[in-house]
Amino acid sequence: MSSFLIEPIYDSVAVAVLVSLLVVAVLVLVTPPTDNPKQRRWLIGLRFVAAFILMLAIFRPGFVQTDTRPAEATLVVAVDTSRSMTFPDDDRADRWTHQQQAWRELADGVASLDESMSVRLLEYDKAATELDNALPTALDDRTPEGDLTDLASAATAAIAAAQGQPLAGVVLMGDGAQTAPIDGAGAERVAQTLKTWGVPLWTVPIGPAGGQAANRDAGIDALPESYQLFAKNEFDVNFQVQLRGLAGTEVPVRVRWIDEKGNSTVAAERQLVAEKASEVQGMSLQVVAPAPGVYRLNVEVDPVEGELVTSNNLQTAFVNVREGGGRILYLEGTPRLEQTFLRAALRRFPDLDLTYQWIPSDTAARWPIGLRDWFQKGKFDIYIIGDLDADAIGREQLKQLAQSVSEGAGLVMLGGYHNYDAGGYANSPLADVLPVQMDASRRVSIQSDDVGDRRLQIPGPITVNRSRSHPITNIGGGDPDKTWSSLPSLLGANRFVGPKVSPGVQVLLETADKDPLLVVGEYGRGRTAAVAFDSTWRWWREGRSEAYRRFWRQLALWLLSREEDSGDRIFIELDSRRFANESETGFRARLSSVADERTTVKLTAEVIDENNRVTAITDTASSTVAGEQSVAGTIPNLPPGYYRLKIGPADNDSQIKPETLAFQVIDQSREMLMPMADPGYLRQLAEITKDHGGAAFSHEEIDQLVQRIAERRHQAEAPVVEKRTLGDDPISGWLLFVLFAGALSTEWYLRRRWGLV
Repeated sequence: MSSFLIEPIYDSVAVAVLVSLLVVAVLVLVTPPTDNPKQRRWLIGLRFVAAFILMLAIFRPGFVQTDTRPAEATLVVAVDTSRSMTFPDDDRADRWTHQQQAWRELADGVASLDESMSVRLLEYDKAATELDNALPTALDDRTPEGDLTDLASAATAAIAAAQGQPLAGVVLMGDGAQTAPIDGAGAERVAQTLKTWGVPLWTVPIGPAGGQAANRDAGIDALPESYQLFAKNEFDVNFQVQLRGLAGTEVPVRVRWIDEKGNSTVAAERQLVAEKASEVQGMSLQVVAPAPGVYRLNVEVDPVEGELVTSNNLQTAFVNVREGGGRILYLEGTPRLEQTFLRAALRRFPDLDLTYQWIPSDTAARWPIGLRDWFQKGKFDIYIIGDLDADAIGREQLKQLAQSVSEGAGLVMLGGYHNYDAGGYANSPLADVLPVQMDASRRVSIQSDDVGDRRLQIPGPITVNRSRSHPITNIGGGDPDKTWSSLPSLLGANRFVGPKVSPGVQVLLETADKDPLLVVGEYGRGRTAAVAFDSTWRWWREGRSEAYRRFWRQLALWLLSREEDSGDRIFIELDSRRFANESETGFRARLSSVADERTTVKLTAEVIDENNRVTAITDTASSTVAGEQSVAGTIPNLPPGYYRLKIGPADNDSQIKPETLAFQVIDQSREMLMPMADPGYLRQLAEITKDHGGAAFSHEEIDQLVQRIAERRHQAEAPVVEKRTLGDDPISGWLLFVLFAGALSTEWYLRRRWGLV
C-alpha cells in the first residue's frame, strides 16, 4: 500500500507557500533585459526550471509504502551426536539414521519459508558446538561418537547461537537420555527461559521408550579376572548370568578358550531358562584346562531378540596354563618363624598349592593324629615335615607316606629339635626314605629339655657354603658361591650322623667345617631332601627375600622333577586385568635378582594392541626397594579391546628377557549402559513452551513441524513502513542540486553570450 506526502521545510506549509510566492514574484517582476522574444523565452524558461526545482526542495514531496512481513530471526536446530544414537530405533534403522533423515527434511522445508529467517545447526553430546553449515547434507559425513549426553548444554548453546538476533524457535533432536551429571535444573531451566522470552521449543524424540519388550537384556558378570591352572586339570568356572525381560526364554551360555593365535574352542555349553522377569543366576561349569600356554577364557551368552546392549554379553578371564603343578602338605609341630615365612613364600607361586596342618605338642595324649587320606598315592606331590615328632603322625601313616614317596611323591624334612633321629624317625618307616643316617639312641622325649645337646645341634652363627652345583642351589648371581656366602648366617642346625652312602645321595650345602646342611636323594620314583636348618627366615628379614623365595621354590621344583632356570626375571602386577576405558589403572614391575653386585637396569614399559601396534609409556617412576629395581606407571587411556603390557630392559643387548601381561579394556560408559531413549522427557521440555507454540514431533512428522514453524513466522509478521522523501537520500539530493545549479548556470551563460551582462 502506497500514499503521497509532502514534508515542507521547517514542517510548515505556510513558510513553503510564502517562499514560493516570493520566487514567483521575483520571476514576474524581474524580467530579462532584452527585447528579443526568443532570448527572452529561453531566459525565463531556465529561471522557471530553477524556481520549480527550488520549490520541490522546499515542499519535499515523497511517498509512503506500508507492508507486513516477518521480522529477521534465527532458527536454531540441535542434533544429538552421542554414541547412544547408534542403538536401534526400530526394525528399519538406528537412531542416527532417523535423525539424519529428520534433519534433511527440516532443512529442505524451512529453506522455502522466508529469507528473513536464518538457520544455525548445532551438534551436542556432553558439550555443544556449531557446525560450519546448515545444509541438508551437513550430517551425511558425521558419526555419533560422544561419550555423554547433556541436554542442558545443547539448549544453552542454542540460545547463544542466535548471536543477539531474535529467536524464531529452537528445535532439539535426540533420544532424550541425559547421561552427563545434571547441574541444577538442567534443560528444564533453559526451557523456562525460552518460555519467558516467548520462544517455542520444538523437540524431535528419537528412539524407543523403556518397556518390557525394549528392556530385554542378558549379560555375564562376576567372572574372576584371571586363573593360574595346570594342564589337563579340571576346575570350576564360576560366574553370574543377569537376565531381564526374558521370562520363559531359553538362553544359551558357553565357555570358550581363545589361544594366543586367536583360535577358538568351545569348552562347555549350557542352556539357561529365565524364570522371572528380572533375575541373577549363579552358574558353575566344570572345564578341563588345555595344553600349557596363555589363553583368554570367554564366558558368553548369545544376544536375544530386542536386546539393545550387547557389550555385557561376554566377559573375559586371562589364564596361564602351566605344565603340571605341585600340591604340598606341610605338617608342623612347633609354630616357628620359619614356617610363617615358608608358607608365605610358597603360596606366592601360583603353581604351588599349599595345605598347612599344625599338630601342637599339647595334643600328644591323642597321638597319632588321623590325617584322613592325605598320605594316599596322588593326594599330594610334596610332603614337608617340620619340627614334628614321629609319634604325632604314627607308624601306619608314615608307612603310607613312605609308599607314596616310592611311587613318585617328594619328601623334605626341615631342621628342628623334634625331627630326624631326635624325633623318633630312626625307628620309623621314613628311616629308609630320608637321605641321611639316623641313630635311634639320639631319640629325645617330647617333654625333654635337653634339646640343645651338641650331639644333636650345630650352634650358630653358621655360614652356608655351597658344596656342589645343583638346580636347588642355583639361586642366581654371577658367582653362586659368593651369593651363598653373602647370605645372613643361620642361628643353628641339626647335626646329622652323616649322609647315606647310596646312589643319588648328594650333599649340596655344608658348614665351613664340612657338616652337611642339605642332603638330597631318591627313594623309588620319588625324591627326598633333608634340611638341617630352620632359620632361613633371617634372609628375608635382612633384605634377601628374593634369595629366600628362590631357594625354597627351587627345592620344591626339584622334588617335583621340574627344575627351572633361576636367572634374573621381571614380575609384572596390574591393579586390574579387566577395567573400564575411563578408569586410571596402575601397574608395577620389579626386576628380581639375587646378585651381590647389581648394575642399574633401566626398565621400559609399552602397550601392544591386537594388531601389534606399540604405544610407549613414558610417564613412569623407577625406584629400588629392598634391593629390587622396579618401575611403576599408569596405563594410558585406550579404546576398548585386548592389550598386552610389556616390560623389558631399555638396553636391547641385555640378557634379561622382557615379560608381558595381557589385559582388557572394556566399555562401561554411561552412554552405552543406558540404551533406553527418554522421549517423555523431551515432550515435557516442549510442553513448557506450549503457550508459544512449543510441541514435540516424531521424526516422521517433520512436515508438520515445518508447518508449525511457518505458522509461527506468520504470527510474527508486523507492519513495515518505508518512506521516501525527495532530497533525503544522496542521489535525489545531488540530482536537485545539479539541476538547479545547471539551470542558473545556463541562464547566466546565455545572458553573457548575448551581451546582457
